[in-house]
Amino acid sequence: MATTDRFGQQQLGWQSAYLLHARPYQEQRQLLSLLTENDGVIGAVARTSGKQGGLTKAALQPFRPLRVQLSGRTSLKTLSQLDAPSLPIPLSGKPLFCGLYCNEIAVRLLPERQECPEVFSAYHQSLMQLAQTDEPQLVLRYFEWALLDHLGCAPSLAVDTQGEPLDDTAQYALVPEQGFMPVMHSGYAGQMLLGLRDQALSEMHLSQAKHLSRTLLKPLLGDKPLRSRELFQTKTSIRTSAP
Repeated sequence: MATTDRFGQQQLGWQSAYLLHARPYQEQRQLLSLLTENDGVIGAVARTSGKQGGLTKAALQPFRPLRVQLSGRTSLKTLSQLDAPSLPIPLSGKPLFCGLYCNEIAVRLLPERQECPEVFSAYHQSLMQLAQTDEPQLVLRYFEWALLDHLGCAPSLAVDTQGEPLDDTAQYALVPEQGFMPVMHSGYAGQMLLGLRDQALSEMHLSQAKHLSRTLLKPLLGDKPLRSRELFQTKTSIRTSAP
């Protein structure tokens, strides 16, 4: 809950958060992008000098569950207090790059100070699953869909453009701003769409699901390349498996 003190400073109460991005800001400070449970993405400044600042800097790690208190008069808040109740969720290899990809698209797509508890929950679950899964592509598709759904850019996975329930034996074409239209062939498999809806995608439909996600995300992300994808390609030289 947000309150305002007698000096006009807005105080945001303790809430769960994850660090999406950090960079140096002024002298001995960092500029943070935080995904918070109650207030969505928030920009905040953290002091990193002195003993307490050193502890703060050490705690501010990607994929680490945090508890934060923020304050300030403007949209750019100050990190007032920080607690790191547990270690970072362990990601390495391909899941690490997938986690960085989730961070990057969240920063680029989510408006600041817009509540999105369902995205926060999806992000947390994605990190937990990335730490355990052998197929991170499944996790990415579900997180992308949570973002698209929050932004109002996800077509219905319940009914087609004619209002009929999606059929798992049918094929569908994506009609911009309308949804999925039944077609005779060369479309998205109804079974894939229903699997995406129910978070029950099969490996045989991963390629289609990835194509659908990229088609929907492209106009939102624009032409600026994703650094996480470029980093993955540079480190692994496996272009076809990039997030």
